[in-house]
Amino acid sequence: MDAAISIGILENLKTILVYLILILFLIDLAKADSYNKIARIIKILLFPLLFVFNIHYKKINVGLLFAALLVNGIFFGLVTPYDIVTVVNLAIFQTSIILIGILKFIIIAGVVLSWIYVFGANFYNSLTSLIQELYENTVSIFRNVIPPSGGFDLSPLIAFFVFQLAERMLYVFMGQYFG
Repeated sequence: MDAAISIGILENLKTILVYLILILFLIDLAKADSYNKIARIIKILLFPLLFVFNIHYKKINVGLLFAALLVNGIFFGLVTPYDIVTVVNLAIFQTSIILIGILKFIIIAGVVLSWIYVFGANFYNSLTSLIQELYENTVSIFRNVIPPSGGFDLSPLIAFFVFQLAERMLYVFMGQYFG
C-alpha cells in the first residue's frame, strides 16, 4: 500500500514537472513576453533544468523537450517492467500527448477569452495575456492556411480538430505498439 502511494505521489510530481517544462517550451517557442509574471515564475522554478538543458537548434530550445522526455523516461523506467526501447517510446508518446493537450487547452482558453472580451469584460492580467500570446501564435499557423472571411475565423476550430486528430492517432499508435 505504501509503495502504491509513493508511486502515485511520484507520478503527480512528474506530471506537474512535465507540464511546467512543456509550458515553458511553448512560451519560449512563441517568443512570448519573457517579463510576464507567470513566465518568470516558471523560469525560476525550472532554473536548474534551464541551466542544464539549454540546447538550442535553429532558435528552438529543444533542450526543454529533451528534459520532458527524460523526466517521463526516468519515471517509466522506474515503475514499469519494460525494456529501454519501450520506455523511450512510452516517454515520447506521453510527452507528445501532454503537449497536444496543452495546445488544445490554449485554443479553448483563447476562444473563451476572445468571447469574454467581445462582451465587454476587460480583465487583463499576466495569465490572460500569456494565454492570448500563446493562442495567437498557435492559431496563426492555421490562419495563414485558412484566412478569416466574412467576419468568421475558423482557424481555432481547424487547429483544435488537427490537434484532436493527432492525439487520437497517437493513442491508436500507442495501442498498436503496446497491444
